[in-house]
Amino acid sequence: MRVPHLVTFLSDFGLGGGYVAACEAVMLRIHPATRVLHITHEVPVGDVSAGALVLSRVLPLGAPAVHLAVVDPGVGTARHALALVAARGDILVGPDNGLLVEAADCLGGLREAWGLDHHRVRALAGAPAGSFSATFHGRDVFAPAAALFARGKSPADVASALDPASLVRLGPRRIDWVSTREVAVEVIEVDRFGNVALALSFEDLKGRLGVPAQPVPSDSSLGFTVDLPGEGLPSWKARLVHTYGDLRPGELGVFRDSWGQVALALNGASAAELLGVRLGTLVRLKVTEEPAQ
Repeated sequence: MRVPHLVTFLSDFGLGGGYVAACEAVMLRIHPATRVLHITHEVPVGDVSAGALVLSRVLPLGAPAVHLAVVDPGVGTARHALALVAARGDILVGPDNGLLVEAADCLGGLREAWGLDHHRVRALAGAPAGSFSATFHGRDVFAPAAALFARGKSPADVASALDPASLVRLGPRRIDWVSTREVAVEVIEVDRFGNVALALSFEDLKGRLGVPAQPVPSDSSLGFTVDLPGEGLPSWKARLVHTYGDLRPGELGVFRDSWGQVALALNGASAAELLGVRLGTLVRLKVTEEPAQ
């Protein structure tokens, strides 16, 4: 297998404090030819599900590479440190907490799973003696392993084989079909613009609620009631639209986002603030009108 020199890097470290730079410095010391593509370091702190979503969306867009991902609230515990080999040739490096598996599935499927041995990783990487930290495996285990793989080493050089069935996997995101015209679904993303992505694909919305295929006319009258399940909570009216520009000022819209998910947007403001939602919140959509003829 030809191993690329490219390492993609995702974390919840943020760009302050030097954590990202420390990991990149280690990789470049081990393999100076490494190219690092920073996907994001703004994953919400400790939010493994949010990190897994970004990986599964972004990694298939690029060529095979080594993928370093560190969202690791269990750092220093008995959880495995992983190297996963995907069918198309990618190697994914990170903690065994569900962060990597969905992305491997999107890269042709998970072919091999390996548990990293930090002693073997650090010995092969030439790490200084006595520098290992129980709380910064990004720098001391995962980044060195990623650089070694980019340099051409095999997982077998620094890891032991694991049964893929033993890996931690994230549970399914919540989708509750209330009726043929109503669904309650989990928020999976709130972007910087305040758009709210739901765990329901637009294809499923079409199939289960009878919503027409995109594109829809800008004057579509297909409407929804949007609310949060619970007694005494407010509700909002929303209209199915093709893009943001189809919304009138202050109007809430339902649309197909760039990843194929059902999403909510507000013209000129934050839909998330209007609805008072965050990751994991359940949002209920109910079809209230028939599409315009």
